[in-house]
Amino acid sequence: MFFLKNLFYAFRKSVMKNFISKFLYVIKYKKISRTNIKIFPFFFKFWISEIIVKKNITLINKKRKFYQEKYFFQDGDWFSHNIPVWEVILNKEVDHEKKTKYLEIGSWEGRSVVHICEKFKNFQITVVDPYIEYKEIDKFIKKQNMDHTYNTLKKNLKNFEERVEIYRTTSKKFFQNNQKKFNIIYIDGSHKSEDVEEDFINSLKILEDGGLIILDDFTWDHYENICDNPIGGILPVLKKNKHLRIISASNQLIVKN
Repeated sequence: MFFLKNLFYAFRKSVMKNFISKFLYVIKYKKISRTNIKIFPFFFKFWISEIIVKKNITLINKKRKFYQEKYFFQDGDWFSHNIPVWEVILNKEVDHEKKTKYLEIGSWEGRSVVHICEKFKNFQITVVDPYIEYKEIDKFIKKQNMDHTYNTLKKNLKNFEERVEIYRTTSKKFFQNNQKKFNIIYIDGSHKSEDVEEDFINSLKILEDGGLIILDDFTWDHYENICDNPIGGILPVLKKNKHLRIISASNQLIVKN
């Protein structure tokens, strides 16, 4: 039914190119890692996500312009292209009338958490980021000034202080001391596979029943060895936790507990 309603977008050249490229990336990982995972479900989920994004280009540009003018973002926008998929998934999975506990690991200037604050008034938000330099983004940020970036985050979240907690610490230390459980966890910290795997495993321990985990940069191809990329930390955890259901796949993977 989804494809019938969206035939105009389903076979657009950019949509086909993008979802096939992502699917081939998963096939490449399976072949190199020799991990026995089912890859066929990814095919249609990648396709659906690309259609959603293509269909909502106007929304992406509108949100990007709105946030850029209202807040204090200076570095590259690595989030807005995810908004259409988030809109579809979160509108379906989140009860807007109930309080939702949201944990975000890795926030930078706060584009994603600002979107959550603007969109969901009943979210209680926890932000965790050590604000240390990341070699992974050297080609995107010429000179990293982490104190400045941290202060930019606080400035952007000033109007939401009553429902946002900020921890300037590593995710490892946060998980060691944390006593709370969360309904939604967004993992966008270190992109090294071993760090992603650790964050994923620790997040599962504090995820409420029926909760969501959003894993960023699922198809990010930064390191030469594909197994060193986020996918190398994500799929092994999924294989061991068969109760998790993949509800969306794009450059991000969204799973439900």
